[in-house]
Amino acid sequence: MRHYRLPNIFMTVLLAILLFDNCEEDKIEDALPQQLPTITLEEFRLTETKNGQKLWVLYAEAAWVYDEIIKIDKVKIKFYDENNVEFSVLHAPGGHLNTETHNILVGDGVYVVTNDSTKLFTDSLFWENDSQRIVTNAPVKIMKQDGTIIEGRGLKTDPYLKKIEILGTTEGVSPIELPDINK
Repeated sequence: MRHYRLPNIFMTVLLAILLFDNCEEDKIEDALPQQLPTITLEEFRLTETKNGQKLWVLYAEAAWVYDEIIKIDKVKIKFYDENNVEFSVLHAPGGHLNTETHNILVGDGVYVVTNDSTKLFTDSLFWENDSQRIVTNAPVKIMKQDGTIIEGRGLKTDPYLKKIEILGTTEGVSPIELPDINK
């Protein structure tokens, strides 16, 4: 029988609520225990695999471990495809990693660049590890190499930035010209 400590359950529930409530970095900071971290790391690296296949690698200049949450600083996450080829890189000044779910919240000026030069800019992103999706409710700007620019508020996408769903209002510019129907 597994025994749970009440403070850990409370912290997990509180952090889950906060992670989905506007994904605001300062709310998570407030929810972290006021105690010192159990472990402090420099040049932190974590590799996520599935069936021996590398999915992503998280790099951070520093990390502070608090039970189920690791606070990370100067974050870079490299995403890999089924052929072990890097296809996108996420950069952020800081964030938090849940050690049980491997969900990640990053903020304070985030950008993602794919191997086809698509760029995503936003203030904060949430990585849903189980579904392999990036989500945010913050303003976003996506720039593609062909000159397409999409701006909106909120988004769900895969780490390839191929299947993008803007959740709120959207504006955009595209170099694609529609053919004349009269020809």
